[in-house]
Amino acid sequence: MEKQQQKETRLDRIEKGIEMLLKGTSELKESQKKTDKQILELKESQKKTDKQISDTDGQILELKESQKKTDKQISDTDEQILDLKETQKRTEENLNRTIERLDRIGRQLGDLGLVQGEVAEDLFYRNIKYLFKDRDMIFGNIKRNLKKKGTAEYDIVAVNSNVVLVVEVKNKLQKRMIDSFINKRIPNFKKVFPQYSNYKLLGGIGALVVRDEVGRYAEKSGLYVLTQTSDGGASLINRKGFQAKDFS
Repeated sequence: MEKQQQKETRLDRIEKGIEMLLKGTSELKESQKKTDKQILELKESQKKTDKQISDTDGQILELKESQKKTDKQISDTDEQILDLKETQKRTEENLNRTIERLDRIGRQLGDLGLVQGEVAEDLFYRNIKYLFKDRDMIFGNIKRNLKKKGTAEYDIVAVNSNVVLVVEVKNKLQKRMIDSFINKRIPNFKKVFPQYSNYKLLGGIGALVVRDEVGRYAEKSGLYVLTQTSDGGASLINRKGFQAKDFS
């Protein structure tokens, strides 16, 4: 009886062991399945990672190509800037040379203007005593470049016993010159030279070139108008019956 019980106990233990072994095997299989699934998921993740790396490598290559293009554009821009600087330098040099030439021309024209002015003054100064004989005016005292230092200067001043004639000389006569002479120069004459305060004050304007309409404008303003003749002499171009204005 006792032996029978011991035998059943060993069988129970063997059955339990087999049951536990089967259970462990089943759990191991389930664990293996989970592991296999995790491995598959890891492989998929690795594929995605590899693709991302591949895409990143592609982006890096594109970035490198873009950087190359950018570097080339910068290089090209630097060359363009250098070319522009060279062009600017040449332009400035040409401009400076042009300015120098214009300055020389300006000085030459200025010198020519001074020479012409002196020629005109000399022409009218030498002839003024003869020009006014037909106007019943004889000037015994004719001054050239009458001036008061720092105040005023008048080109030609002709004087007789009771008349002082002030003549302004220009190369080419213009209306604005006439206006300036009448409105500023003549009214100031007796203030600068009070010794002529009791004289009748007449005005005249002479120029190497006088257009008809400008000459008529000066005449209407009451001025004697002098100009050069075709043979290099001087003449009065006021019309017959002209009455000079007394600017006293």
